[in-house]
Amino acid sequence: MKTRNRALLIGALTMFAPLGACATIIEGSDQPLGLVTTPAGAACDLAREGKVIAQIAPTPGQVVVTKSKHDIHITCRMDGYHPQEVIAKSSFTGTTFGNILAGGLIGVAVDAASGANNEYPESINVTLTPLQRPVAPPQPAAGTPTS
Repeated sequence: MKTRNRALLIGALTMFAPLGACATIIEGSDQPLGLVTTPAGAACDLAREGKVIAQIAPTPGQVVVTKSKHDIHITCRMDGYHPQEVIAKSSFTGTTFGNILAGGLIGVAVDAASGANNEYPESINVTLTPLQRPVAPPQPAAGTPTS
């Protein structure tokens, strides 16, 4: 009887082994990330953990980024506008839960190592704020004495 149980266990492991790392296989470890600015034409740096990983110039544009548990900090600049920073938050994907059921801890570990169990928003919108022009002080009316 032990031999039969062992054979069933080996058969089940062989059958489910390919399902380990589901997110890596199904979704991959890279993804496109679109960036739109208002107004269009800005230059944007995408950085993760303090290192620039991509640039989009001019906007709108799209890059392919490697998935990670770390957020992406996006800084956009354009003449006549304040620099604007937004964060593309990394979030946990639902595929990982299927991995726990089918692939066990090995699949979860593979997905975590590849970053495939994380994802970023598909598109990010950034609104740039115009620089304020200095307001000139009011000029005294003609014929008004000044100190």
